[in-house]
Amino acid sequence: MASALVEADFLIENCLLVPMDGRGPIENAVLAIKDGKVVFVDRPGRARFRAEERIDARGKAVLPGFVNAHTHAPMTLLRGLAEEVPLDVWLKEHIWPVEARLRPEHVYWGSLLACLEMAMTGTTCFCDMYFHEGRVAEAVLKSGLRAVLAPGIFDVAGPEQGEAMLRDALRVFEHYDGAGGGRVKVVLAPHAPHTCSRELLERVREEADRLRTGIHIHLAETEAEVRACLERYGIGPVELLDELGLLGPKTSAAHCVHLTDDDIALLARRGVGIVHCPVANAKLGVGVARVPEMLRAGLAVGLGTDGPASNNTLDMLETVKFACLLQKAVRGDPTVLPARRALEMATIGGARALGLDGQVGSLAPGKKADFIILDLRRASTVPLHDVHAAIVYSARSGAIEYVFVGGEPVVAGGRHLKLDAQEIFARVEGILSDLVG
Repeated sequence: MASALVEADFLIENCLLVPMDGRGPIENAVLAIKDGKVVFVDRPGRARFRAEERIDARGKAVLPGFVNAHTHAPMTLLRGLAEEVPLDVWLKEHIWPVEARLRPEHVYWGSLLACLEMAMTGTTCFCDMYFHEGRVAEAVLKSGLRAVLAPGIFDVAGPEQGEAMLRDALRVFEHYDGAGGGRVKVVLAPHAPHTCSRELLERVREEADRLRTGIHIHLAETEAEVRACLERYGIGPVELLDELGLLGPKTSAAHCVHLTDDDIALLARRGVGIVHCPVANAKLGVGVARVPEMLRAGLAVGLGTDGPASNNTLDMLETVKFACLLQKAVRGDPTVLPARRALEMATIGGARALGLDGQVGSLAPGKKADFIILDLRRASTVPLHDVHAAIVYSARSGAIEYVFVGGEPVVAGGRHLKLDAQEIFARVEGILSDLVG
């Protein structure tokens, strides 16, 4: 029988492939890319390949790029601004006063810094909730990354504020949804049940339905938030969102730390995506999400760093390791969240939570060629017994040598190909002198 001919723009050869598509690791594998998509992902077998370029990935792991499913990218500008203070003090006395002085240009440079950091640490797609989100979109387009952009909406200062923020979000959707050859997706982001009135939440749902887009929201992050909702409405925040029609397969909810069994069951019935942010939740002392229960209920659970002001880094390798260890520590059970399951949360789980699993999150024919190449011949990953465990527990982001998005190289040889790091650093330092003196 004649060998099948695979036409490709380029090949990654001789790699240890970690496809995150339900299969285990594949040794001596080939990843073939054509027109920005995966066309072959397996051992070569009887296939023949014709390609313009080849990369020998001997001694390296090839896996999907990380999906940072919840962050606030421009908050790189606020990294380290206030440490070791309670969440309400952190927000009201430190973060919000500085954010009130942020201008669109500040947001752009803060977002470029975030995109640089995420790309260099293996994130190929992220979900961002912030304001001046059009400038975040410009940074994403320049950086080469993929993003779900969620312009923040709230009305704590009154209905006029909510309407103005919703109008701005609709403008961002009109101008940027589908931009960059589909690299940018725009959803609507009511900030949280406790910062949005019922009326505003209903307005957002109506607009999301009209635009046929999704919703991204903070949910049940703190006990105080849950108590306030119970006191105000007589029901918890999950029930409130369900009553208002905001829960469904196009909704992704970040944090979800304080959920009851009934909340988890309801979210699972509605098909809501969950984004676990373990580092930020731990650092701010708000609690530990019930991830094993969510996974057992069949929820799509992804991972997010949250903002770099409440986490201090945007490094998903750090987040996936911490997520894994945190559950083991609080449950007293080393089996409760295996490394492979945690790595799924950082890749295909995040894609599912954001409704992007048909495009990214795993390496399979027809999917976007968003992937990373990680050198396993480093002191921290030799010898190699279990590649999932090596990536989650042992690998360091400095071992990430290549990052591709849509088949285009974004990072090669440990260098970002599209952004000037020194220019970004200088602009951010200048902005900081204006913001905080």
